[in-house]
Order: sequence, then C-alpha cells, then structure tokens
Amino acid sequence: MPDSRIVAIHKKIETLIAVNFAGGYSAIDFTNRVIRGIEPEPIMVPHACVRFVDSIEDYGPTLGRFQGTAIYEIFAFVNGKNPTQRNDQALNTCSDMIAALTADRRLGLGSLVDDIKCDFTAIEGDAYGVETCGIGFIRVSIKYQSDDGT
Repeated sequence: MPDSRIVAIHKKIETLIAVNFAGGYSAIDFTNRVIRGIEPEPIMVPHACVRFVDSIEDYGPTLGRFQGTAIYEIFAFVNGKNPTQRNDQALNTCSDMIAALTADRRLGLGSLVDDIKCDFTAIEGDAYGVETCGIGFIRVSIKYQSDDGT
C-alpha cells in the first residue's frame, strides 16, 4: 500500500538530508543520523530530526481541487568549540540541507509536490538546555494540489 502524500514527503525530506555534506559548507556527515519525529535532546551529535507540523488547505484554483501547504520542521544539532563556532556550523548545516531539499523543487515526487520553500535560523543550544550544541532550525513549506484534500 502506498504512503499518503504527507508521509511520502516526510520520508523524502529525511532521505534528502541524511547524507554526507563533506563537499558543502558544514562538511558534516548526517548519514544514519536523521530521524522522523522529534526528540527533546539529541541522542548523538551531529544529529537531525524532521517533524511534521500540520497541513493547511484552501480551495483550489478550480472547482473540485484543493491547494495545501504541508509544514515540516528540521532540527539539526551540531558541534562547535564556542557559541560562535556552533552558530556558524548550524547556519552552514541549514544551508547544506536547504540546497539538498531545493535541488528539485518537487522533491523528486512528481505531481505530489508543486514547490518547496525553506525558512531557517540558528539557535544556541545552551539557551534550551542542550549544552555545547548549535541548533539549525529549518521550517519547510511544501505546496501541493489535490482532488480530495489529502
């Protein structure tokens, strides 16, 4: 049985960011270090979590169609010797992940996805009780259309 659109997108996001960014800005390997779901504290560093937030729908461009935006959040936990290095690594990691996600604006999922948009920031882990970690945060918005609202 195939996955729903929301689950297929969730899995694809995980696949696209669970890679080695050795040639990127961060040079961090996230292979086997990404999970779908959220953890209050990272089980290892570097590590990333992808969480589905919600899907907001509206009436479509034509009768009988729906337009939707599915929202996901990515939390990327990275190392650094001091707050400045952690912040830089978090931002570099976000840049690497966004480049991977937006390389194909349909995520390779064809008609399931119309487009993707990413907003991001860096957070000092110490402020949230995750000491000596930088946290890259990416809010991913996925636009789609459907006949049945799913």
